[in-house]
Amino acid sequence: METADDLFSPDSRPKMGLLSRTLIPSPIVQWILPARLRSEHQNDVVFIGERSLQIKEAVSGFHLEDATSKSDFDSNIMAAKVINVGTELPWEAQMKLGASTAPVNSEPQIGLPPQILLLSLASRELVFLYYSTSSDQFIHHHRPLPSDVSTFERFGRNIAVEPRSRAVAVSASSDYFGVFTLKQPPVLQSQMAHHQLDPISEERFFRVDGDIIFMEFLYPRPEEDGKILLLLLVAQDQITHAICYEWDASEHLRQASPIVTKRLLPFEERLPTMLIPLTKTSSFMLVTTSTMAVYKNRLDPRRQPSRYPLGLPDRESRKSPLWTRWARPLRNWLYNQKHDDIYLCREDGQISYLGIGNEGEVENQAHLGQLCCDVDAAFDILHFGNEGGDLLLAAGNTGDGGLFVQKARDHPRCVQKFMNWSPVTDSVIVRSPNQQLPLSADVASDRLFVCSTSSFARGAIVELRHGIEAQIGLVVSLEGLSGTRDIWTMPTGTNGGVIVLTSDPMSSVLLDLPADFEEEICAIDEADSGLDCGSQTLAAGITDIGIIIQVTERAIHLGTTSESMRCSRYEYGYDQSITVAAVDGFASLIVVAVRNQGGLHLHAKRLTPSGNQLSLTDVGEPVRMHFEPVCISVINFDFGSLICVGAGNGKIFLYVIENESITFVSEKTMDVAYNEDISKAIDSLAIVNKVENGPLKKFILLCGLRSGILVPFGVALDSVNVVSSIVMTQVTPQRLGNTSLKVQSRGDLALLTCGQGFWQISCTYDSVMPDCTLQRIWITDQNNSAYHPRNIHSFSVASFANSDVEDLSNTLFCIADGQLMVCTLQRDEKTVPRRIGLPGSATKLAYSQYLKSLVVAYSRTEFDTDADPIKRFTRSHIEFVDPDSQQAICGPEDGLRPWRPQGAAGEKISCILEWTPKKGDEEYHFIVIGTARKNQQDRGRVIFLQASRMSSDPTQIECNVKYVHKFEGPVYSIAPYGNFTLMVSTGHEIVPLEPKFSQTRWLRAARYPVPSPAVSMSSHEPYLYMSTSRESLMILNASEEKLVLHAYDRQKHDGLSHVHIGGDIQLTLASSRGGRVSLLTEKRITDNDKMMPVALCEAHLSTSVTRLSPGTWQSTMPTSSQVIYGTAMNGTVYRFLTLKEKEWRLLYLLQNLCIRDTFICPFTPKRKRQRNPAGNESLEFQPSQMHINGDILSRLSIRGPSYLMYMLVTEEFYSPSTPETGSPQAIYERFLELSKDLLGETSSPVEDVMKWLKRTLHVGF
Repeated sequence: METADDLFSPDSRPKMGLLSRTLIPSPIVQWILPARLRSEHQNDVVFIGERSLQIKEAVSGFHLEDATSKSDFDSNIMAAKVINVGTELPWEAQMKLGASTAPVNSEPQIGLPPQILLLSLASRELVFLYYSTSSDQFIHHHRPLPSDVSTFERFGRNIAVEPRSRAVAVSASSDYFGVFTLKQPPVLQSQMAHHQLDPISEERFFRVDGDIIFMEFLYPRPEEDGKILLLLLVAQDQITHAICYEWDASEHLRQASPIVTKRLLPFEERLPTMLIPLTKTSSFMLVTTSTMAVYKNRLDPRRQPSRYPLGLPDRESRKSPLWTRWARPLRNWLYNQKHDDIYLCREDGQISYLGIGNEGEVENQAHLGQLCCDVDAAFDILHFGNEGGDLLLAAGNTGDGGLFVQKARDHPRCVQKFMNWSPVTDSVIVRSPNQQLPLSADVASDRLFVCSTSSFARGAIVELRHGIEAQIGLVVSLEGLSGTRDIWTMPTGTNGGVIVLTSDPMSSVLLDLPADFEEEICAIDEADSGLDCGSQTLAAGITDIGIIIQVTERAIHLGTTSESMRCSRYEYGYDQSITVAAVDGFASLIVVAVRNQGGLHLHAKRLTPSGNQLSLTDVGEPVRMHFEPVCISVINFDFGSLICVGAGNGKIFLYVIENESITFVSEKTMDVAYNEDISKAIDSLAIVNKVENGPLKKFILLCGLRSGILVPFGVALDSVNVVSSIVMTQVTPQRLGNTSLKVQSRGDLALLTCGQGFWQISCTYDSVMPDCTLQRIWITDQNNSAYHPRNIHSFSVASFANSDVEDLSNTLFCIADGQLMVCTLQRDEKTVPRRIGLPGSATKLAYSQYLKSLVVAYSRTEFDTDADPIKRFTRSHIEFVDPDSQQAICGPEDGLRPWRPQGAAGEKISCILEWTPKKGDEEYHFIVIGTARKNQQDRGRVIFLQASRMSSDPTQIECNVKYVHKFEGPVYSIAPYGNFTLMVSTGHEIVPLEPKFSQTRWLRAARYPVPSPAVSMSSHEPYLYMSTSRESLMILNASEEKLVLHAYDRQKHDGLSHVHIGGDIQLTLASSRGGRVSLLTEKRITDNDKMMPVALCEAHLSTSVTRLSPGTWQSTMPTSSQVIYGTAMNGTVYRFLTLKEKEWRLLYLLQNLCIRDTFICPFTPKRKRQRNPAGNESLEFQPSQMHINGDILSRLSIRGPSYLMYMLVTEEFYSPSTPETGSPQAIYERFLELSKDLLGETSSPVEDVMKWLKRTLHVGF
């Protein structure tokens, strides 16, 4: 084992790495672009975020569903446009479509998309891409941009596409722009038919002096169809020119001599917010804060622009919201001959509609209403064929986005929301209630809450969750559902609907749900169904011919949905009772355990219809059972059926039905690996992943125990001799809770519940041991973003038979909170936020362990409209919020809520914390608040609140102000120290503050001056850790009743947050502005040298981590590592793990293999692909090289062990003439060596490494 001294050898630093993983990407949507990137028949919409894109498909009912996504750009996306590549390109021909969705290609290429997407990346390259449905992947072409332009100028900030898609233009922020001519559409379609894309024909770069504000192609006149017109707005020395470049499309770009026209813009139009090309007379419109100006015939100096007023600023706020986005609706061909209509959208969501005539004149202007969301980023129109209205798509950097229906002379109506929790102003980790026993490593006990704000003052607390969303589509409220134990769903096959059978200990209910939910939901009468509604249902199912089978304690009932078949029942004797049963509708098989005076016997019966009669025939003789059965599951093979019986003693008993006889096969005792005195009774069984390879049969058996433990088994058998060949291999058990675990399967899909948890389990059985992964399921309600069910009593999964949507997601039926909920179960994991609305903009967030409540600070702005000028007052408020609250929080004007403190006008709350000082046996509880003020003499205050739950209503919390301590400087942060002291960062000082009953008396000299304010502090006696705003990390020693400097970071960064990890070498993880996250050590700190060593590791992320928080979850690495979460203002959530040298070396090799792989990292520069993945390990690494990018490794983990094996042995990057690239043999040997060092000797190192990697990267909340 390595010791601290071994790690710090005289000639080297310790090898400590840092693994980062983006758990939740930023929700910010920069652009929403309708673009058919998959095929002409699919209504695709592309949502483009900061570093990724997502394709959603518009389906019936004005709803967007997730289709696919791409997040491997490894760079920020700076601009995006859509290029038409259909064989009928002119925009006028596209207008002929009107609202139709029919194909337009004159010679259509079957299955090819008519559009491609153009992106510019911060890595200085253009990317052209589309999605190939036949190969199920994105096809892209990327073209590097000139690298001799300074970083500040950001080549690619502006891009434009010519209306007929003959050329694209790209510019830097200033001085440079380039033009690329594109190949003809038939050529591009031919390339796409072969899964290729190379659209650029020619390119040419130009120089222009000044800042390029806007760049757009203009629409040529019909008589100038062969012209290409490019317009730039260039600002220099406080003046702006409009510059137009004109050339003939038939000329070669490099030989063309563009005609350049230049026009000085008036002073009031020198900084417009929008440049809009108009389809008439080669005109364009400039939109400013208050006016619109239309310039006709390009930049014809003989014609003066026509100017039109815009809406006046809001009197109440005295602001002038900017008009920031525009979109052109699709109209029919005849209308577009003489009109060009435009939607304008203001940043506050105000919509205006412009009607533009044939000569470019604004003929009418109508204000349509408010979108109720911020629109400073994305705005467009979905051409979906909505009769009588337009579908508007909008999103911003703050607040939610949405899909809106805009009908003529009506206000926009939101039909779907796109939740956005940015900007994040604070975050907190809430630990789940203490479990009686430790849970599985796959089940995280951390809950992450963030608080956000918006320009509408509609702040919120958002719980960020990851998993599979089940969105509620229908809720059925019936009396008695709260006692429901089981639910079964059975497709009727007649109208595409589903029959739902629910059961409680005393009765059963049969419901008929139509597929479209538009018809009335009705209960089926007992007489009509042939079932027994007065008894508990033990098992149920439906056969292929529509026979409903119900098993109760005394009988087997056969009902039917067809009038041609008669219902019947098989009753057992008065001295017999059925204890447990299973129904296999596919095989028409019913298996029951029957108790009588002679004991327990296993019976099997098969349904055999004869004419219009239904009858049950015995399958073999009953088999005696010498144990207490709890559950039964049946699986069918070509030779017969296998019956799995779970017993109360923790054993599994297997029986086989072969040649219409029942034979006992074997029994298996589970090893739950827990020494506690727990129940091993198997409450439920489910079978998934059935594979038949000739006589060899394999499947996975999932066992749910009454004690909350999941035990999977891999089962293999040979049908030639089932009894002697069956082998059951147990997988490591996983504890998911402390109550009964219910598991249910349908095909390869398995769902399970335990307590308040709901999971989907995905399994693979490619090797000797099955591999099972848990994914949380979150039930959501579009009408109430704070909703989540408290308890899920029972559930079932079904699919509608005749759905008009291909690949319809499974429909989840569940009983929760006393209601039947019908939910759409999504296919893929994603972020599933839960939002608790606030009456103001949230700024700070904390959690009180004593109150079991969140404490949030938010601000509200009020106006004194009687004053002239109008006065604005912004005050801070405090509120206590239940983490499980299912409703938005009301404002302070709600008289039913207890009193809450509020700050003075202009006073901001800078920090909140819970403090529990102790004196002897007495414990005090305070909520401590730090504030900052500008105009008062005492610019900072520390306020002590006493809070407790009301005895008359424990759901409410009452509070009062106990103490207020004032400081000359603003308070930035506070940290508890010891039993009685608070360390306060005020101004440029650290001041100890203690209550009157404190036994410690700090000297007046204990105040410690700091060069810059400490924005974050934590204490680990005797040290005080501080992230300062200019000097990065500083550490003070607080011993001997005074503060002295202990250590400081050798590099001065703008510090943001930190977490002290500790350990033998005293590690601290610190974040600073610019996206830097550093792993620092205090080793080698002496009294004479207080400068900390160079960072052991540095991660350079795409966004700054404003808050680091320690988690409770431990990694599954051989040496455990505490999880640290990091949140950024743009809503991104990271997870960090420290790595020991063995872990880092293996992950570093895997990362290098991924970087050179063209599928995992398609945008890696060619020179980096030629590097040896196993090379240079003996050299001293820079801190940045000790960072492992978990986002890259996650792309490898989803591809499985076979792809890793391919990467290890491929010769694609090796040439004997360049041995420095590394031979496959050497790389594979190095991999075996590193895997052995970390995981030990294994029979399948590639598979074991992939399993370990998958667990390490697993997202658990």
